[in-house]
Amino acid sequence: MKSVNKSKNVFKFILEKFGLHRRRIVFVSIVAVIGALLTVAVPYVYGRMFDLALVKSTSFNLLLFFIFMWLSLNLVSGVLTNLTSAWGDVLGYEISVSAETDAYSNWIFLPVSFHKDKKKGEILNKITRGSWEFQQLTAIIFRIFPEIVILIFSLVLMAFIKWRLFLIFLFFIVVYFLVTSFRIRKIISHVEKMNSLWNRLYGVVYDRLYNVFLIKSFANEEEESKNIKSLLLQRSLVQYKEMSYAWRNLYILQKIIYGSAFVFVLGTAIFFLRLGTITPGEFIMFFGYVNLAFNPFYQLNEFYRFFKNASVAMKRMKELEEMSPEFEGHGDKILKNVVGNIEFKDVSFGYKGGRSVLESISFGANAGESLAIVGESGVGKTTLVEILAGYYKLDSGNIFLDGVDISKLKLSWLREQMAIVSQDISLFNESLEKNIKYAKLDASRNEIIEACKSANAHEFILKLPKGYDTIVGERGVKLSAGQKQRISIAMAFLKNPKILILDEPTSALDAVSEMKVSRGIKELVRERTTFIIAHRLSTVRDVNKIVVLHNKKVKEVGTHNELIKKRGIYYNFYKLQRGLG
Repeated sequence: MKSVNKSKNVFKFILEKFGLHRRRIVFVSIVAVIGALLTVAVPYVYGRMFDLALVKSTSFNLLLFFIFMWLSLNLVSGVLTNLTSAWGDVLGYEISVSAETDAYSNWIFLPVSFHKDKKKGEILNKITRGSWEFQQLTAIIFRIFPEIVILIFSLVLMAFIKWRLFLIFLFFIVVYFLVTSFRIRKIISHVEKMNSLWNRLYGVVYDRLYNVFLIKSFANEEEESKNIKSLLLQRSLVQYKEMSYAWRNLYILQKIIYGSAFVFVLGTAIFFLRLGTITPGEFIMFFGYVNLAFNPFYQLNEFYRFFKNASVAMKRMKELEEMSPEFEGHGDKILKNVVGNIEFKDVSFGYKGGRSVLESISFGANAGESLAIVGESGVGKTTLVEILAGYYKLDSGNIFLDGVDISKLKLSWLREQMAIVSQDISLFNESLEKNIKYAKLDASRNEIIEACKSANAHEFILKLPKGYDTIVGERGVKLSAGQKQRISIAMAFLKNPKILILDEPTSALDAVSEMKVSRGIKELVRERTTFIIAHRLSTVRDVNKIVVLHNKKVKEVGTHNELIKKRGIYYNFYKLQRGLG
């Protein structure tokens, strides 16, 4: 029952995508039906022509008329069939691209938790395979649709010409369908395993390509090359063989049924011809329709095979497209004048399927204050600011912006009020100007330059080969860590947010780069509510407030001097770092 429901859901998903192009589909379908009906008329015309040719009294002009009709029907039906196929190919491309863009769009809107859990290569494979299957399926539908019309009318005319022969033919059709439906169930399990395997394989391959610098740093190119070959060749080949052999066995059975049907019908037809119960023209006409009917059967089999293969890929694409976007559960409220007061009240959070990370967290930051969050690695410092940005939903408690629960605010608007400068900066493989402008899409060149000057980045940009037009490479690989940090700070300046989040932005820098980045940060934090995630306590001595996390809770809150006097957790951290430093 579950598999039936899944098939219905996939079929409904396909119909929804097709429904967006219903007018063109109806038009192409009408042309396809006209072409099919003309094709069905051909055996009838040449069957009647054959009977008339055997009658000596038949006029030559009448025979010429039938020949002309035969030729015209063949030509016009051929043109219409090719037009239908061509239009179907174009329409298939349009539908597949539309489905692919919908899937990519929804992928972008999915929550951070999804992107952290799933391999990008696996998701990309689901989308691209689903899109390709949509295109192929549409093209096949417009090739198979005329064949179905031909099949229906051929069966009707066969019954009209000689119903006894038709019953024999119908018996083999029923056997054909029963054998196919029985064998196909086992084949689909192979198809699902094959698709699942390819998703996992592409996930692994993409992961390796994405981390190519890690591979090179340990000189493991040979090992990874062997691993990829082993994954793609050996594991997929075994599964593909099983699937291919299953399809081949079905083809053999279908060929046997087709051959048996043709022999039985032919033998009986010859017997009827000898008895004189059918004319030679009807004999030719009947087998013309037998050939017309069996071609759609073969096409239907191919279509059924493809549809079952495609439905697995499209089911995965459908599941991705129907996942709830992260803004679900958020309100649509927008504050007119943002001051920047932030309050955490009894906040608890744990990752899905894992242990709790934060429990009953309460503290606040007034507008324009700088607040540092410190604690051991893995204590939840980054998680705390991620839930502030709405990347995750709370298990319990509330976070307020200017007295309004952030869950009631429009998520995109909430993030527009924030800028995040982290230790891991990722840039697009485009020019510096385009990357910086991403923070404010309508920014002018002068605004970008001013932001870069404030971030202490303008000078190094001018020294690059093409200045602001320099392409930075994938993830900004052509820039140093310090340069990327300054670009990130420039983006924050350009965005001009009320709330600033600094996630240890100088931890991986050398002394010179840290000094340059720190200058930009000092300018950036002015008159902004700033959250600083810190490992090096020397960087947070001058903040307005320090929050110490320990064992999932807030253990201490105060200024640097206040916490040193307490001689508690913060004091021990500071003493340890000073001793090591």
